[in-house]
Amino acid sequence: MNGDVLGAAFFCGALPGRTAGRLERPVLRNEGGWKMKVGVFGIGGIGGFVGGALARVHGETYFCARGENLEAIRRGGLRVDSVKLGRFTARPAALSDDAAALGVMDALIVACKGYDLEASCAAMSPMVGAQTLVIPLLNGVVVSEQMEPFLPPCLLADGTIRVFSHLEAPGAVVQTAGQCSVVVGMRDGSRPAALDAAAELLNRAGIETKVTDHIVRASWNKYVTMGSNSCVFCWYDGPAGKVLADPGHKKVIRAVIDEMTAVAAAQGVELPASLSDKLIDAFEKMPADTVTSLYRDLRAGKDPARTELDHIIGRMVQLGRETGVPVPYHEAAYEKWRK
Repeated sequence: MNGDVLGAAFFCGALPGRTAGRLERPVLRNEGGWKMKVGVFGIGGIGGFVGGALARVHGETYFCARGENLEAIRRGGLRVDSVKLGRFTARPAALSDDAAALGVMDALIVACKGYDLEASCAAMSPMVGAQTLVIPLLNGVVVSEQMEPFLPPCLLADGTIRVFSHLEAPGAVVQTAGQCSVVVGMRDGSRPAALDAAAELLNRAGIETKVTDHIVRASWNKYVTMGSNSCVFCWYDGPAGKVLADPGHKKVIRAVIDEMTAVAAAQGVELPASLSDKLIDAFEKMPADTVTSLYRDLRAGKDPARTELDHIIGRMVQLGRETGVPVPYHEAAYEKWRK
């Protein structure tokens, strides 16, 4: 890390050459009274969208990025093309690949990949103080439990996000569908003032955000919704069309979901009884070529250790062993791809 920090005056503007179609949103500027120093660690598809939305309205937004992405943002700002927020370019208050150069934050949004979680916790630690609210927005279940051993004492929350966004090129994020919502909360059900303040700021940035007293249940709900699809694709080794061509696909999908809900129940988390039917119905409406990013990465030959195989399917295998709940479909999918 070179410790180089870019400080810049906040601005928003249109993406050059991409003004046709949707109307540009009006430029929004920082309003008095928003005192939170907010960091975003990991400026990929999720972190870039959230970070760009925040930097667009909040002058105290800081990015921790790296590599080509860092250099592109340094040169031309972070370009966002969003069906929800419009097209704009935003610059953070400061940008660096060195967390120590950015300093301690009031709130830190974490959007790294699951396979980088431990290393990322070490890298972000200089941004974390005793009163820093840390909100992980990444795949997995109750991610705070996995982060806690590797972070200094802080206000460690959990969060879920539903958004279709990706890094199109270094310094350029695209959101392709209109939905974008975040749910945040503390595992113990507490509600520190910083949590409500961060939620208000995200809402003002155009990201619908709710604070819940039941974030563990919300985290499990999303994990089952997302993780079951990844397990099914990996077990079948094919896209939705191959799955749906099997006359027994409903039995397999239901078994995968039931494994996950049984583990959740063993940990004291009761999920809706209707969840299996709801998810099976949604699966059967998928286009034939649908896959999850995890299966796509594995099928493309990526090193399993550099995918979220351990973080999504392997995590369920681990939890099954810890709780004594059999998870044979997850074990089979995991063993198939982890080598």
